[in-house]
Amino acid sequence: MRDDLPTGTVTFLFTDVEGSTRLHQELGAEGYAQALAEHRGLIREACIRHHGVEVDTQGDAFLFAFPTAPGALSAAGELTEALASGRIRVRVGLHTGTPLVTDEGYIGRDVHRAARIGAAGHGGQVLVSASTAQLVELELTDLGEHRLKDLSARERISQLGDGEFPALRSLYRTNLPIPATPFLGREAELAVVAGMLAEPEVRLVSLVGPGGTGKTRLALQAAAEASDSYPDGVFWAPLAPLRDPALVLPTVAAALGVKEGKDSSAVDDLARALAGRRLLVFVDNVEHLLPDAADLVGALAEACPTVTTVVTTRERLQLPGEHVYAVPPMSETDGEALFRGRAATVGVELEASEELRRLCARLDNLPLALELAAARTVVFSPAQLLDRLSQRLDLLKAGRGVDARQETLRSTITWSHDLLDADEQTLFRRLSVFADGCSFESAEEVAGADADVLQSLLDKSLLRRRVGTVGPRFWMLETIREFAGEQLTAAGEAGDLKRRHLDHYTALAYAGFDETLLGNDDLDRLEEERENLRVAFDLALEIEPERALELGRRLMPSWIRRGDFREGRERLEAALSGAPHAPGLARAWALRAAALLASQQSDLTVADSLGYEALALFQELGDQRGMGWTLNVLGWNAMARGDYGDARRLYKDAADAHSDPGDEQLQRRALMLLANVETVDGDYARALSLHRDVVASTRRQGSTLELAVALGNLGIAEDQAGETEQARRSIEESIALCRQDARKPGLAIALCNLGYLLRTTDPVDALAHFSESLTLSREIEEPRTIAYCLEGGAQIMAARGDPTDATTLLAAASTIRALTGAVSSPVRRAKANTLEAQCREALSAEAFARAWEEGVALDADAAADWALRLWEETEQRR
Repeated sequence: MRDDLPTGTVTFLFTDVEGSTRLHQELGAEGYAQALAEHRGLIREACIRHHGVEVDTQGDAFLFAFPTAPGALSAAGELTEALASGRIRVRVGLHTGTPLVTDEGYIGRDVHRAARIGAAGHGGQVLVSASTAQLVELELTDLGEHRLKDLSARERISQLGDGEFPALRSLYRTNLPIPATPFLGREAELAVVAGMLAEPEVRLVSLVGPGGTGKTRLALQAAAEASDSYPDGVFWAPLAPLRDPALVLPTVAAALGVKEGKDSSAVDDLARALAGRRLLVFVDNVEHLLPDAADLVGALAEACPTVTTVVTTRERLQLPGEHVYAVPPMSETDGEALFRGRAATVGVELEASEELRRLCARLDNLPLALELAAARTVVFSPAQLLDRLSQRLDLLKAGRGVDARQETLRSTITWSHDLLDADEQTLFRRLSVFADGCSFESAEEVAGADADVLQSLLDKSLLRRRVGTVGPRFWMLETIREFAGEQLTAAGEAGDLKRRHLDHYTALAYAGFDETLLGNDDLDRLEEERENLRVAFDLALEIEPERALELGRRLMPSWIRRGDFREGRERLEAALSGAPHAPGLARAWALRAAALLASQQSDLTVADSLGYEALALFQELGDQRGMGWTLNVLGWNAMARGDYGDARRLYKDAADAHSDPGDEQLQRRALMLLANVETVDGDYARALSLHRDVVASTRRQGSTLELAVALGNLGIAEDQAGETEQARRSIEESIALCRQDARKPGLAIALCNLGYLLRTTDPVDALAHFSESLTLSREIEEPRTIAYCLEGGAQIMAARGDPTDATTLLAAASTIRALTGAVSSPVRRAKANTLEAQCREALSAEAFARAWEEGVALDADAAADWALRLWEETEQRR
């Protein structure tokens, strides 16, 4: 062990030469070697002066360790200043941690963190991690939070000095998951795959290999490494929980934030939203959905020529243009390092040994097999593991004519399973019933989980844990889940567990559903259990279609929130078809839900057909509440068609249907919708009278949220009627109530409405309100409000003499509205049409077409980002 290395809290300083290849070409081999030697001398001199110890140097990179953070920062400042006048410029990263010191030097994630931080910067720039920044007194420039290419969580990065540099090379448009453990070894494999993904002509890459070879982890890291080649982002679409191939492209679309369009397929939606965008899509775990999934991936590649797709699968897709990379086992050195690293996580420090080398070789250096065995080092030494595992491997692999690596993995899983006690084996197999994991409460109710037994499965690496939206979630790698599922079937428990799963998630859907339909659904919980709810719905459809009707009705708010209109309509259609003789009330509510989903896609003919069928059933049953809610849907359809007379009649009927005691809030809602009809139809006196009655009643009896909505609608009517100051007071009160109640959807809409109100009299404030609304709408994934803000901002840009950017904003808004079915009021629609005509007149045909195409290429999130940058730059120039 080196006795000169700092121990305890250590600050690492990493340096790397920027543009070394270019410099080598410019200076020649001899000139570059001389410059490199001078740069090394200056770095060593500065670091040694401040008590830094040289840990490693490879090529043109250095790693130094310092006993103090201030000393490391001082050295970084000196060396960058000393190199400033030369041809070589280095990027520098600093990070502080508590690494483990072994005979081979430092080990642990902290060692590599400084390198990752430095790699995100530029020549002459010194980047500092949050852990280092809090230990120094020098004032640093805060660069905000960033995800680095090691896929760790977002971290605040600071910069030494106030120099101007390009944006950091960090992951900024991505949903790649945060791995539970660091990526170890496999530099050669990573370089090959990342290189393939960086090639412009490569459009489809398949990482192929048996389960447990580390395909997903390698693909994730390669995607992160290749991210600089994809300015529009890198995205992950996990398919392991799916059982229906028809959900492959909708899952990809959801991962990319692409919303469903009316009368279009998922591939059409993706083609429209991704046109011209250079991004990478990682489609994970395809094999169980083949061959259908291969055709769908091929359709994606054909429809989106600027998108690159990387796939993990146990067999190639057999598609034209597919580049296949067969993922090998880990090298001997990497395998041993992984085993020792995983053993260290359970508190066992292992030294390199012949027994360890032989054990890893016996496990074919398969990552998952190594992890399972390493989890047992608390009880067994490497020699004992080798002896016990060898017997199992020899027994199970004898005479088998299958892939040896797959048999090694299966044998290892079987061995690990057989070491479990009876309670652990029972819970292990029962947890396989869950799709995409579960909460402890669900595991307890469905699988009879005990906390101690569940913890034991976690300790043995047979179960994983991740942080969910509403608490910890427990899940299995797909290879292990498949084995556990086989054990469940063999034990004769599969049928019973599936029914218990159905009962549990049906109850969860009921508990998360607001029976008043006033929007108080627990959508976060429903979203987190999406895959389990899909599994439950499929089983209900198979064995009890009437229950599928009830379940579908209660999943409807979740489908609307996610924009999964197509999936919701297809599931409800299947349930309605499968339960033709269901009780009338269940069928009526399912029809009403299906009508609402069709309305959301502006499929008004179908929505009316379903809605009137539901209305007839509710009338037959005398269900006033059901009648009222269905009349609201039909009234919305009439509004969308511009049939204000029919809409007026339907909303009046809805208000009458909600006249029973206890339904006052529902009646106020119907009257508010009726008042909106009067506003768009130009009867402002009638609209204001109705709205003010609703506001007065809500002040007496309603909730904060209901009052905020009522005031927002009143403000719009007052604006249309020319009562500008009163409109401002109403909308500002609505905003204040939304902030008080922390209701982001309502706040986003109210801010957008205030922006419209002020766009001509106070455009600076209007843009500020549009900007806040855009930020909120992007956060809560509400594309319709984004579209309205873009149109309002376009009017301001045009008024300021910028028809080009106004055109781009209008085009983006038009595309979003077409995809989501968002309907503007006649007044706003007329103003948008007039503005579009003015922009056409102000620009040449070619300039207008270019600006319009730029807007069409933006999805809702990208359009919001584009508008926010534009408006910020506009205000800075003023």
